[in-house]
Amino acid sequence: MKKITYRTEQDSLGKVKVPKNALYGAQTQRAIENFKISADVFPPEFIEALASIKAACAMANSKSKLLSIRKAKTIFSSAMDIHKNIEKYYEQFPIDIYQTGSGTSTNMNMNEVLSNIVSKKIKINVHPNDDINKSQSSNDVIPTTINISSVLLALDLNDALDYLTMRLIEKEFETKDIIKSGRTHLMDAVPLSFGYELEVWREQVVHCNQPLLQSAEELQYLPIGGTAIGTGLNAPKSFGKSVCSELNKIYIKTGAKFTSNPNKSEMISSQGHILTMSSSLLRIASCLIKISNDLRWMNSGPISGLSEITLKPLQPGSSIMPGKINPVIPEAVLMAMTQVSGYHNAINAACVSGNFQLNTMLPLIAFNIIGSFNLLINSVYSIADTIDTFKLNEDNIKANL
Repeated sequence: MKKITYRTEQDSLGKVKVPKNALYGAQTQRAIENFKISADVFPPEFIEALASIKAACAMANSKSKLLSIRKAKTIFSSAMDIHKNIEKYYEQFPIDIYQTGSGTSTNMNMNEVLSNIVSKKIKINVHPNDDINKSQSSNDVIPTTINISSVLLALDLNDALDYLTMRLIEKEFETKDIIKSGRTHLMDAVPLSFGYELEVWREQVVHCNQPLLQSAEELQYLPIGGTAIGTGLNAPKSFGKSVCSELNKIYIKTGAKFTSNPNKSEMISSQGHILTMSSSLLRIASCLIKISNDLRWMNSGPISGLSEITLKPLQPGSSIMPGKINPVIPEAVLMAMTQVSGYHNAINAACVSGNFQLNTMLPLIAFNIIGSFNLLINSVYSIADTIDTFKLNEDNIKANL
């Protein structure tokens, strides 16, 4: 095992040994040592968004003549390098999700990493607090990062839902003339076309998408510039607007348009807006559960079940019955959607934990909302491909009818 060598750094509490090659500093090292609760860290999407905020803040500070152009541009380019090449830097952000409730440790982690990189580039001392974190507080930076991450992932999820909608339209057309037995209470009911059954799924997907996009609109209002409690102490009056202007340049290709929230305390003291987003994700999860269960029932058999469709065989289904083929993708999606439900319950509990001017469960909220997005995006594509490739068993459908 390679021996780790250390350097000594100092913060307001004293001296700390930090791994010699680490880009972070004393406060990050203290957090690593203090928070040993899980193996969970902030996901890459969060770190990418956080880096983009630091880039935008540097340019906003330069406009307000609080940072030299040289410092600001070097902070900007260094932060954008992290933003665009997260795989190169990700190991520099090792702090446990279960940390201080404002996410201060992770904000300082980014500040220290950038301070180290920028100081080496321009060969003068660039301070993590006084320069990188100028006109900011963890209390406005971390909620802003949650918003940006969620907006970008919502756009990705919207693309996935559009893809699923198109696959359903194609399958509807393919199966529109096949008449089958309807079912209520899992019992035979009046007939309908297979295409109409799929059209119903499609409409459910389309209507799930609407609250998602509405929530994403709200999240494009950002609390950055509110600093500690939303009042903007230690930041120029125009700082929030200036940061949003810079962010819109960074994210111009996404279609997102970020705006400074007129009442920044709203999104610092409460995370109700994230609860709304999580609720929209829960609705999508519910829709995918319904479709997955219908697919499993339709595929059941092949002899003693409904056997209306045959899902594409993907792998042997049993260690004892190797000829058996199971509906593995719908089952995987059902588990993923159950996890989304768990994430939502945790987000709900965390969102009601705001006291006075700050919610102090921000890391948990960030981790869970991003986790929900990623499970949903991947599950939507998986279900779309499952629908695209299943085959109708027309003889069984006719016999049942």
